[in-house]
Amino acid sequence: MKVLEGRPERDVPLRARWDRAAQALVAHRDVLEARPRPGERGGGEWHDFLLSLDDGELAEIESRGHEARWPERAPPSLLALVTAARVACDVPALLPDAGDAAPRATRRRETPRKRAQVEAFAALVRPLTAYATRFVDVGSGHGHLTRGIAEQNDVPVVGLERDVQLASRARALPSTRSPTFAVTDVVRDGLPLEPGDCVVGLHACGELGDLLVTRVASMAGARASLALVGCCLQKRRSGERVSLCAPAALERALALPKPLLGLSNLTARDEGVEATRVENLAARERRIALHRLLAEAGVPLGVGRELEGLNRRVAHHALADLVARAFVLRGLTPPSADRIAKAAAWAAGEHARVRRLGLPRGLLARVLEVFVLLDRAVYLEQHGFEVAIGSLFAARVSPRNLALVASSS
Repeated sequence: MKVLEGRPERDVPLRARWDRAAQALVAHRDVLEARPRPGERGGGEWHDFLLSLDDGELAEIESRGHEARWPERAPPSLLALVTAARVACDVPALLPDAGDAAPRATRRRETPRKRAQVEAFAALVRPLTAYATRFVDVGSGHGHLTRGIAEQNDVPVVGLERDVQLASRARALPSTRSPTFAVTDVVRDGLPLEPGDCVVGLHACGELGDLLVTRVASMAGARASLALVGCCLQKRRSGERVSLCAPAALERALALPKPLLGLSNLTARDEGVEATRVENLAARERRIALHRLLAEAGVPLGVGRELEGLNRRVAHHALADLVARAFVLRGLTPPSADRIAKAAAWAAGEHARVRRLGLPRGLLARVLEVFVLLDRAVYLEQHGFEVAIGSLFAARVSPRNLALVASSS
């Protein structure tokens, strides 16, 4: 059976797409692992060029990533990386006019951006309704998608959520048809499925996305299907993600530790997942200042560990508040306003430097996300599923917009 009507114009086999993304990651693994650190000085083939970028060139590349126009003076080897990233990230749009919200009213607790995501996802699974005997929404949250699917189908729809409060809110919100909501942690307790189930996950994080793929793959021949948009690839209990379908010779080269998977959360767009690019940049600058202050206070820290014990969103607070929280957490007296001001001034210069030197690594953020998408898709294809992949909605709706839809015959 066909998953979607029509095929992308550029009909590249999934395995060939997987090869492109895998080759880009393997060839540039050193770039992935070479995270620029404030205060460190080094060189390298690209060093002088990157530091020569003016603010306009920097903003263009930061906001558009591999789609940006890079200066002609860029080193050829760096332009080769840009090309490899462009090729790896060239995926089709799964739906026409993806990201345009339907005219229905926004539900309670549903933002306009969430509405657009739900509407696009509901359209993605619509062709599967002719075959599904039940829809299982894993990680259903407030149940916006769960209700959206229930309202357009006559088959049972169940939402599975591990957070008791979220499940309670989902049950309380109104709907023209009432799906069932259950509290369970499928990563811990497993995901029981039945023949004919269509499993859906909108922004299923990290290991949950892999679990859905492997569990549905085990149902090959049972008319199972899956629609998935992944997110937050680093959210997993194990220290790394092992490829589902890499040949033995590439298994270690494509084993991705959590810190590298977290790089995929970087967005090359002005609108990020939770904040704008400008807001995220300001938060990173504050983190650099905090790291320096903690180091001056004698706290041994690895790179990026200054927020340990704190919610990362606290970096969006004023620097003085961020510093106070981090120091009190460690049983330390917060530094004076003068010391904080000096650290902020130093961080501004270092941040400008790190932003430029980090551009090549940032190029690979989307490649990581595309690779995981394709790794899951090829795995399902190897298990007899028909699979389509691509972007589901516009990046302005959510940068985490890569989807796969798969069905068994």
